[in-house]
Amino acid sequence: MDLDHGIPATNNIVYYKAQRYSSLNKINDGIGKMHGAKRVVIFFLMIMVTPTFLIILPLYLRHHVFANVAYVVTESDIVEVVDGISNIFCESQTLKMNGSFNAFQLSDVPKINTTRRKHIRLKKSMTLPDDTFEYWGFHLLKGATVKLKLCSRYEGSRILVVRGERNLKTCHLLDRQMKKVGAQFDTEHKQVKITLEAKQEMPFNDSQSLLEPGDVGAEDENNTDVELFLKHKLSKYKKVNSSDEYKVENVSKRNSLQEIQQELYKLQQALRSNEKIDLLVRKTKRDLERHILDAKIQHGGNAMNYTDDEDSASSFEAELLFCYNGHILLTEGFPPSHLCTDVHYLENGEHLQTIHNVASDGYYHYIFYSDNDYISNDIHVVFDIYKPTFQYSNVSEEKKCMNQRECTFSVPFLSYQIVIVEVPTKDGIELGDEVFLLVSTCHPRMTVYMIFPMLIMILILGCAYL
Repeated sequence: MDLDHGIPATNNIVYYKAQRYSSLNKINDGIGKMHGAKRVVIFFLMIMVTPTFLIILPLYLRHHVFANVAYVVTESDIVEVVDGISNIFCESQTLKMNGSFNAFQLSDVPKINTTRRKHIRLKKSMTLPDDTFEYWGFHLLKGATVKLKLCSRYEGSRILVVRGERNLKTCHLLDRQMKKVGAQFDTEHKQVKITLEAKQEMPFNDSQSLLEPGDVGAEDENNTDVELFLKHKLSKYKKVNSSDEYKVENVSKRNSLQEIQQELYKLQQALRSNEKIDLLVRKTKRDLERHILDAKIQHGGNAMNYTDDEDSASSFEAELLFCYNGHILLTEGFPPSHLCTDVHYLENGEHLQTIHNVASDGYYHYIFYSDNDYISNDIHVVFDIYKPTFQYSNVSEEKKCMNQRECTFSVPFLSYQIVIVEVPTKDGIELGDEVFLLVSTCHPRMTVYMIFPMLIMILILGCAYL
């Protein structure tokens, strides 16, 4: 007993057993081992993967991203050459072409000069079989004007003007499975005007004109339906320019009938089945309706009054209208003339002329096609294009090249510079389809490319302290 406090004394001894947690020790051991694995992975990345990447990257930039870029250009083209050029990786830029060109290095996009325009004339002749087409596309800026003169040797020629992308879509026109639709015009179709110019004679030759529709049936009653069809198919009107009035003249029925019989013989030799003949007879109604519409134009003296009957549209024409639906600026047929044998006729004879005042920048395509089942049609056109020019008045001599085949510009580091290449037009007239190849070359800025091998050395040295 404790004498001081009166508490009995006991000899109880308590032992505390220490617990050792092996799981914590395993975690500590794992952390040490993981740290060693990380060092191996990091060492592998810095020695193998990263240096390989730093070697491949500049090679890829040099030979792919900033490789030579080729441009296909023609006369009057104005091209902004910016592809494959960098103000960081390129020290200079060289332009080469298999023809003369003008180049300007500018700090901003040049302004358009609307008061001074460049005149380009393009003369084209084409022969179009039935249900085929050819087109020419132009990139036109706002303020440009396109005057188009055109004529055809035989009937059935038409023009379609559409606004679209750089490459004209064709919509698989050879499939011929579209539905017939009416033409839905583009919002700028009113910018295209149509007029008739000068004087034109329409008969095939001096001794031969053909019958008016009212004279049909005055021939031999023994003629077959095919003969009647040929009479209508060969019918043309001679237009006489007198106070905007037109009249139709007849010639002897004997000469006309002889020509019809000759055409009938040729047609019968070519057609070997009654089905084809029936098809031609069915087409007669469509041609008669077209002649009536043509007569209205002649009486009115204004091609803008021409409205084509939807039922007279061929399946090929329906496909064209369906393909470019909503982008059409103009769809119009133009009268034939036996005098339309080359582009020189457009300088003196009467012909259709369209005037297109461009209201917005874009690509415009002029499509010519023929709807004549019996003969390939000869079409001749002359484009007179008046393009706005750019202002280069403030360009210094070291930043422009005039009438050169090769030119080099320095590219300042981290500065915004663009190069404009202009292909001059020879005498303002284009007669052929001459194509030039413009090649742009980026000369590497070696001080920038040297950074990559220096980074490799820094990485290798950094691995020594891991």
